[in-house]
Amino acid sequence: MTCVAQTPTSAKPTPKPAKDKTNSVARTSAPKADADIQKCIEDRLSSAKLKENGITVAVSGREATLTGTTTKASHKNSIAQYAKHCGATKVTNNISVQSMTKSTAKKPAAADSTTLRKP
Repeated sequence: MTCVAQTPTSAKPTPKPAKDKTNSVARTSAPKADADIQKCIEDRLSSAKLKENGITVAVSGREATLTGTTTKASHKNSIAQYAKHCGATKVTNNISVQSMTKSTAKKPAAADSTTLRKP
């Protein structure tokens, strides 16, 4: 009787096929028109209830100019981000942050109760 020993074959993983770059979807879209960018920004302002702050938006050559006042610096930054997300290539943020100060008017001093009265 003859015995033949079998050697195990090395199991190599099957190579993954290379990704075909010709079928990939382009992630960049065509540039938006100025009117589309402006409407997008204004819509975002309205949905975020920031329009009542009196913020105005002007777009020319895909460059947005923001003007107006707000009471919070975070609003100023958010609005600039809205413009970027809407397709503006450059944002000029002329929004000023108006500080809310409490009324510092002094009330008339009350009569001092420690004052001695003459009889």
